[in-house]
Amino acid sequence: MKRAAAYCRVSTEQDDQLNSLENQKRYFEEYISRNLEWEFCGLYVDEGLSGTSVEKREGFKRMVADAEGRKFDLLLTKEISRFARNTLDSIFYTRKLKELGVGVLFVNDNINTLDSDAELRLTMMSSIAQEESRKTSERVRWGHKRQMERGVVFGTSVFGYHLRQGKLTINEDEAKIVRLIFDLYLEGNGVSLVGKELERRGIPLPQGGTRWESPSIMRILKNPKYAGILKQKKTITTNYLSHKRKINRGEEAYITIENNHVPIISKEIFDRTQKEIVRRRANVKSRHSNRYVWSGKIECAYCESRFDRRYNSKKADLKYAFWQCSESARYGKEKINAQGQKVGCNNKAVHEWFLKENFLAVLNTVIENKDVVVRELKSAVSQTIAKSPNNADEMRSITADVERITARKGKLIDAYVDGLITKAEFEQTNSRYSTRIEGLKERLLALEQGSETVETLYQKIEKIEIAIENLARLKEFGDSVCGELLHKVVVEGREKVSFYLATDKNADLYVKMPLLLSQSLV
Repeated sequence: MKRAAAYCRVSTEQDDQLNSLENQKRYFEEYISRNLEWEFCGLYVDEGLSGTSVEKREGFKRMVADAEGRKFDLLLTKEISRFARNTLDSIFYTRKLKELGVGVLFVNDNINTLDSDAELRLTMMSSIAQEESRKTSERVRWGHKRQMERGVVFGTSVFGYHLRQGKLTINEDEAKIVRLIFDLYLEGNGVSLVGKELERRGIPLPQGGTRWESPSIMRILKNPKYAGILKQKKTITTNYLSHKRKINRGEEAYITIENNHVPIISKEIFDRTQKEIVRRRANVKSRHSNRYVWSGKIECAYCESRFDRRYNSKKADLKYAFWQCSESARYGKEKINAQGQKVGCNNKAVHEWFLKENFLAVLNTVIENKDVVVRELKSAVSQTIAKSPNNADEMRSITADVERITARKGKLIDAYVDGLITKAEFEQTNSRYSTRIEGLKERLLALEQGSETVETLYQKIEKIEIAIENLARLKEFGDSVCGELLHKVVVEGREKVSFYLATDKNADLYVKMPLLLSQSLV
């Protein structure tokens, strides 16, 4: 007596499809029980999943695992499209099951994989099923596109709106927060300051919590939906078999509809905001290198946050600028908040005058000890080069492998054209060759980049001595000098500040100069 199991699948979670699934279950239980030579031993089910790939079909994978465990001898399924719409998957898994001694009976298609001509018929029927899946995918995409053109909103809900049946309606409680964010930004606040203000007012995040991150605020500021503009097809499906999606970088046209829904902010405010975002980004380099030359260059040794510029103006005769860890400025000393997250930092702030004076002192120290600095840097670079492997032999071997597999692909095409192999065999082998070639080329690229790194390091050795020789002894601090020569500053409490000096303008190589502080920090 044969142990018979069945596999059922529906591709959507709609009620009518799930009813169909129940009918399939009942049908196979009765079908198997009517055959006196079969013993019913299990039902494998996948609900609401596509048949173009087995990757996410847990019922299917469990069925294969049980076949490997010899738990049944025969598998029944309604038709090929229920088993798989991917031709390669159909052939691969029916062969795998056959090797395990398990036949697959496609009831509606009248195919039993244990029959001698089953694979030929299965290949033809699977190809038809795969082509039908492709056409279905195209029809669905076409339908979605037409709906998008009519203003139907796809995707998840948007902060500030309710999304119901493809239509956006304003959520007034959240819309007030959206308007506040735009107003604060246009008043001159950066996104981090906007976040701090929202937290100060106790405004919660859309997903819960109280910490507003800069990227979340920037996404709100750049979202055209708040101005009543619907822009869709920002992501696209690249393969109807894998259903994988990617960012649309011009492969397909965006679908944009103005005045699609009631806006939260005016088009004028949105346009002003976009221009302001562009203006601030364009000015950030000059702003950092002139007015705030230290911006983005001071790092906290404890929490790795950047330091922000502050200004003490409590007393008119004691005004001064200082730099403070942003995490410390936002949350104070290190602690655990109500959500169980570690926030805050115990690092201390540092006077701006202290940074200027000691940067100059460190720079002059480098000049006075240039021979030692040059020798140490050359030694470090030489050690890096010595540790770098010689990849020439492996690169030649990989190149030869790529050429050999490419030649095999050519022969494979000839065999398919001459009718010596089936389409399924061609596709399976060709895919394997392509995957292998792609892996080899990735490895070759990595080796080539490694070789380029070694060559670059040799060039840097030549630059080190020239760069330090060109440093002139400086008598006063200058923003241009700091911007050109300072790579970063790491503040480590009251005990230690490290200046990292770039030895060329691109800061590809730098020297670390720790300074033990005798002066007190703020």
